Amino acid sequence: MTSTAEIFDACALINLYASSFMSEIISSRQTRCCVVDQALQESLFIRRASDMGTNFTRESVVLAPYLISGALQQVKLEGEDEQNLFVNLAFQLGDGEAATIAVAISRQMHVITDDKKAFRILKKEAPGITCLSTMEVIKTWSEMQAIPAEQTKAALSNIQRYANYRPGEDHQLFSWWLNLMNA
Repeated sequence: MTSTAEIFDACALINLYASSFMSEIISSRQTRCCVVDQALQESLFIRRASDMGTNFTRESVVLAPYLISGALQQVKLEGEDEQNLFVNLAFQLGDGEAATIAVAISRQMHVITDDKKAFRILKKEAPGITCLSTMEVIKTWSEMQAIPAEQTKAALSNIQRYANYRPGEDHQLFSWWLNLMNA
């Protein structure tokens, strides 16, 4: 399915923000990048190192520059169908994930999420909707933009350190991630 838009869940936005390369990554996407209100409200904090890197403090995720520039477009649930789908999905998922999937299904958007349960539910509810992970977005960015391996590794290291995310061993790109992290 060809889509003219992608919708990011909160976990993916937090991971991209933590990478320190969010601007470059988002601008490299060849489609409209969106976030629904509920997911935006869940994109609150990452960790940042303090005290010589041994302790962490919370840092607010500041997405306003991306929204103001239009790199990231804020969308709202619209219409009775999207609202009903959101309510039904919210019985199984958090509000951000439910709203993201409801909008994606209704508007035929690709979904970017690292939430395994959201991924499974999306595949069940709408098998034709493409679902990508942060790792897939990072890998595409690094390959399409010819990003040096050190810079890709820095982005992945930042995600692991500041967003506390690393792909599970069952993730399709785990070997790619592991090879870069051990390089």
